[in-house]
Amino acid sequence: MKNYILSILIILFAFNTAIASDADSSSVLRLGLDETIKRSLNASEEFKIKGQEVNKTEGIYREVRSGMLPHINAQSSRTYHIDSPAVMNLSDYEDSFGVGVSQVIWSFGKVMYTVSSAKRLVEASRFNRETGRQEVIFYAKLSYYTTLLAKNALSITEKSYANALENKKLLGQRSYGGRSPKYEIIRMDAEVASRVPAVNEARAQFDIATETLKKLIDADPASKIELIGDFSQTYNEFNYETLLAKMYEQEPSLKSLDKTVESADAKVKSSIASFFPTLSAFSSLDYSRGSTMQALLRRNDELDRYVFAGVKIDIPIWEGGLKEAQLSQARADKEITILRKKQVEKGLLLELKKAYLQYQQYKNNLKANIEAVRLAEESFKQTQEMFASGQVTLTDLNDAELLLTNQRLNKEITLFNINITLARIEKLVAGQFDEQNIDKKS
Repeated sequence: MKNYILSILIILFAFNTAIASDADSSSVLRLGLDETIKRSLNASEEFKIKGQEVNKTEGIYREVRSGMLPHINAQSSRTYHIDSPAVMNLSDYEDSFGVGVSQVIWSFGKVMYTVSSAKRLVEASRFNRETGRQEVIFYAKLSYYTTLLAKNALSITEKSYANALENKKLLGQRSYGGRSPKYEIIRMDAEVASRVPAVNEARAQFDIATETLKKLIDADPASKIELIGDFSQTYNEFNYETLLAKMYEQEPSLKSLDKTVESADAKVKSSIASFFPTLSAFSSLDYSRGSTMQALLRRNDELDRYVFAGVKIDIPIWEGGLKEAQLSQARADKEITILRKKQVEKGLLLELKKAYLQYQQYKNNLKANIEAVRLAEESFKQTQEMFASGQVTLTDLNDAELLLTNQRLNKEITLFNINITLARIEKLVAGQFDEQNIDKKS
């Protein structure tokens, strides 16, 4: 019986262990760059606000466009005659109901330009949404690459600590032969101890970068993140003139400002047209009837029918300077928009030029970094061999290890700078992020 109970307990323990293992593995969130961007877009409140702004401008456009379409109104009323000087007013109340239609026929472009202005603002808001999308993508890349840099830096510092322990082991082997003085042993212990704060600092930076990434993608704070992928070691060449042409062709903020200028121009034309008359047509069909007494005198219960139709001209003569003020504001808005476009264009040109030059510089630095890491690795291995045989000092060994660690860190920093600069270039030329392809990959 005891053996039976013991078997059950062992099975339950194994089952609970398996469940705990599955729970731990399910809480690990594996993220590549594409998945990070996708989750960032889904979690970004700012991007969602841009989408609602598009809906708002579309509603304004439909509201303005209604001025070009016929307006149909129905009305119904009952009027009680409490007191009237008319002798023959035999009705104590009167019912009336009918339908009216009105339509603007010609306004010298006032309505047309107003609708055109609203339509251009819709297009501008859509480009603004794309601008917001590119911003989210850029910051998603920035957070991903920052976390990746912190991860690699932690790995490098841990390797540095392991190398220091290995050097200490070599020193211990030399001490057995009586060749290492006490001060070298103390210095080696100091070298090992000095690596610990560096490892702790790198781990703290990695944790901070990971928490920032979790917030960006709206991940569960309790989940663990495992980054998939690493920095590429090769990068494409770019032609500045080609990048410049793509920026003018695709950059959404410039396109948004183009549409805003067109909208402001249409608003100016609409303000000018408001000085001219507006021609509109109207028509109505009404029915009315009085009280029962009036119906008896007429000897029928039929409704009185009234049909009206006509044309109306509204001629603005003087409104206290209202239209002049509106025209002045419209012209000022147009000039402001043109100046803002020039300002943004100059800023984007400078940013693209700087990013292009930095990209070229970092690429050249990467070649040197790769060669420096290769030589530092060879130097460290050779120094270890020479130290074991007593040909070099402990200082030479520690210097070789620090040189290797620094060169590895320099290489990772260069890779980080290349990828951030590349992300900035892609943002400036509106490099497309294909969500459909990512969905297929995932």
